[in-house]
Amino acid sequence: MDCPRCGYEIGRNRRYCERCGSDAIATEQLYKLSNRYYNEGLSKARVRDLSGAVVMLKRSLECNKRNINARNLLGLVYFELGEAVAALSEWIISKHFMPENNLADYFMNKVQSNPAKFDTVNQTIKKFNQALEYARQGNEDLAILQLRKVISVCPGYVRALQLLALLYIKSEEYEKAKRCLLRAQKTDVANTTTLLYLKEVERVLNPEGVAVHTEKKVENTSYHIAPPTVPIQEDRPNYIAFITFFAGILIGVAVLYWLVVPTVRSSVKAEYANEERDYGAEIASYTTTISVLQNEKADLADKLAKAESSIADLKKENASASAFDPAAYEEVLLLVAEFPKMQEKIAKAEEEEEIAQMLEELTAYAGRLSEHKETALARRRTAVVYQEIMDEIFAKVKQHAYNYGYELYNAARYAEAAKYLQAVYEAGGTDADTLYFLGRSYQRSEDESQARIYLQMVVNQYPDSERAQMAHQCMEGLN
Repeated sequence: MDCPRCGYEIGRNRRYCERCGSDAIATEQLYKLSNRYYNEGLSKARVRDLSGAVVMLKRSLECNKRNINARNLLGLVYFELGEAVAALSEWIISKHFMPENNLADYFMNKVQSNPAKFDTVNQTIKKFNQALEYARQGNEDLAILQLRKVISVCPGYVRALQLLALLYIKSEEYEKAKRCLLRAQKTDVANTTTLLYLKEVERVLNPEGVAVHTEKKVENTSYHIAPPTVPIQEDRPNYIAFITFFAGILIGVAVLYWLVVPTVRSSVKAEYANEERDYGAEIASYTTTISVLQNEKADLADKLAKAESSIADLKKENASASAFDPAAYEEVLLLVAEFPKMQEKIAKAEEEEEIAQMLEELTAYAGRLSEHKETALARRRTAVVYQEIMDEIFAKVKQHAYNYGYELYNAARYAEAAKYLQAVYEAGGTDADTLYFLGRSYQRSEDESQARIYLQMVVNQYPDSERAQMAHQCMEGLN
C-alpha cells in the first residue's frame, strides 16, 4: 500500500511509513473520517443548513487539514453567510496546500475581479463592526441605522440580521425582529441562534396561544334564533333604517378617529424619527469630512510656512552671496583643495613620529582657514566641507597635542608643554586632565595669572573629581 500522507510505497507487513514515519493505517482512517464529515457537510449545505455544514466541514479539516474539497466548500459556506474575509482565508490556505488546478483560484478571481464590489464588501464588514460597537455602547438607534445599510448591500448577512433582530427585540419591535429572523432563516435554515430568537419572538407575539384558542371557540359555537314576527304597516316611512344608517356613519367616524388616526400618526412619527436619524448620521459624516479637511488645511499651512522659511533662507543666502568677496572665496577653495595633501603629511608624520612639526603645520593651516571662516560659511557647499575639515583638524590636534604636551610636562619643559596644551584647549579640549596640566604648566612656568584661570576652571567644572582637589591645593600655593 502507499502512504496516505507522502505517497511512499509501504511493504505488506509494515504499518509505519519509512519516509515520514507516520502510522499509515491510522492516517488512512483519519482521511476516511475526514471525507465522511465532508460528505455530511455537503449534504447540509445542499439543504441550506449552513451552520451545520460549517461544523461538519471544520471537523473534516481537523481530521485532514489538506482536504481541499472541504476547505473550498467551507469558504463557499462562509461567503454565503456574508463572512467574506473568512471565506478568502480558507481559499488562500487551500491555494497554499494545492497551488495548481485548484477551484480556490476561480472563487478568489470571482470575488476580486470586481474591485468595486470587493471594496463594498469590506465597507460592509466595517459598518457591521461599527454597528456592533454602537450596540455595546448603548446607541441602539445608530446601530440599527448602520445594520440596515449593511443588509441593504448584503441581504444574506446572517450575523447582521441576527444583531438587528436582537436590537428590535430590545426596543420591543417584535414584528420587525420576526421579519429579520425569517430572512436569516432563509439563508441558514437551522441556525440555533436564529431559531432561539425566533422562538422568543413567537412567545411574545402569541403568548400561550390565547388568541388562536379564542377564535376556535367562537367558530365552534352556533346559535339559532327565530326571526321575530313584525306586523306589516303600510304607507309609513321606515325611520329605523335612517337612524341605523346615520348611527353607522357616526360609529365609523368615531372608529376612524380613535383607531386609525393614532396609527397613522404613530407611523408618521416613526418615519420622521428614522429620517431624523438618517440626517443625524449624514451630519456626523459631514462633520468628520470637515475635520479631515481642516487637518489637511493645517498640514498645507505648515508646508506653506516651511516653504516661506526656505525662500527666506535662500534670500539670505543670495544676500550674503552678493556681499562676499570672490577672491576670498577662491582662497577658501584652494585651502580646501589643499587638505588631502595635509592628510598625507599627517599620516606620514604619525608614522615617523614627527609630532611637533605636524602640529605646527596643522595649527598654521587651521589659522589660515579661520581667517576665511565667514566666507566659507556663506555658501552651503563650502560650509559643510569647512566644518568637516575643522572637526578633523581639532580631533588630530586634541589627540597628538595633548600626548606631546603631557610628555613635555613630564620632561619638565613646561613652557613648551603649555604651548601644546593651550592648542588642545583652543581645539575644544575642556576635560579635567587638559585643564589641570595646562594650569600646572603655566604655574611651573611662573605665569601664575594664567595658571589660576585654568586651575579655577577645573575646580568649577569638575568639583567632585580628584583633579579638582589637586587643583585646589595648587591654587593655595599661588600668591
